[in-house]
Amino acid sequence: MEPFKYGKPVTGRYFINREEELDRLYQVACGVKNGSEVNTALIGLRRTGKTSLLHNLIERLEEDKEIIPVFLDCYGIPSQNTFSKLLTERVKDAYVKKTKDMGYGERIKGLLKKKTSEILSKTSEIEVSISHYLSIRVGLQEGKEDLWEDSLKYAEKIGEDKDVFFVMMLDEFSDIGMRWGENFVKRIRAIIQHQSRCMYILTGSAVTYMTELVESESSPFYRQLNTIKLDELPSDVVRSFVGERLDIGEKELDRFVEITGGLPDYTQRLGYILYHKYGEEKISMEKLHDAYDEMLDNLEMEFKETLNRFNQRSGVYGDIILSLPHHERISRIAEEINMPQSALPNYMKYLMRVGIVKKKERGVYRLTDPVFNDWVERLEEPTMVPYGGASPA
Repeated sequence: MEPFKYGKPVTGRYFINREEELDRLYQVACGVKNGSEVNTALIGLRRTGKTSLLHNLIERLEEDKEIIPVFLDCYGIPSQNTFSKLLTERVKDAYVKKTKDMGYGERIKGLLKKKTSEILSKTSEIEVSISHYLSIRVGLQEGKEDLWEDSLKYAEKIGEDKDVFFVMMLDEFSDIGMRWGENFVKRIRAIIQHQSRCMYILTGSAVTYMTELVESESSPFYRQLNTIKLDELPSDVVRSFVGERLDIGEKELDRFVEITGGLPDYTQRLGYILYHKYGEEKISMEKLHDAYDEMLDNLEMEFKETLNRFNQRSGVYGDIILSLPHHERISRIAEEINMPQSALPNYMKYLMRVGIVKKKERGVYRLTDPVFNDWVERLEEPTMVPYGGASPA
């Protein structure tokens, strides 16, 4: 059996040191059956294992016949109607799979084969949840807007029809929350606060945004969400996990922890490369660094996409990111990118909101991801463009 696993959610023996958080999520999720559930914000930087934690919760809920978990990755969903379509299908498919109620799915398939006018004429004769599902599908075909509100109500309708409950997992909710704005978030809050058959887990890698969502008095979710935060793994946990799987010395283990930053994804990635390159051989510092270089090469396209995404928003963001591994003080960054220091705080605020930069102390910043930081630092010295007065978001 492979000693390391990456690239998709990890469960079982690969799941590292998140048992306490899993227990907390499980207890909160089970509360939906007696009305004691609390909608939850799961907050942590990318690669800290949020998605893996949710998949382990899904596994633990398998034995509970009344609770149906629904997982939707919100990252990059282009429109609210796409969100509506994806969420509606996830809810339907999760219900059918968990309950083995194949007839429910077959009835929907049969009705969808009919003409729109015929479907609408039969809505009063069929189950409320199926009628609700069909109205969403017809609305999507006709190009109606704001159907995502109906999609959020669909699971509640099934719950009432079938006497079941749902745990709705909106992974990387921060991505759509930030893009679609405060009014979108307010309307979500207004819908889910009245539901008794559903509880929600909203995750986000945009740590500052998610923290504000819970703690800011102006947020629709102020003090309305139970909060679970995922940090980097403790060094002793990483050392134990890696040391049990590789022939590696103490100094090499220290270096392994340092370069991965205790992030679960990097721990698995680097361990995987070392195991497949060197197998049972003793891992020297040279071999460790060789494997790390390969990991950086493998991540290059992903890191380039990250950098390009910020450049598309404004080249100033890209310039700041490229400067940070070399200059942490805001005064030096401003000098490096030829930009007035007074203009930088708003850019920094956005970069912190999305979780790519964190503040060490007053006027001092760094990239949150140590491996991304190394990759940026190894780039050839960028050609900085003069400040052209671009305005931050």
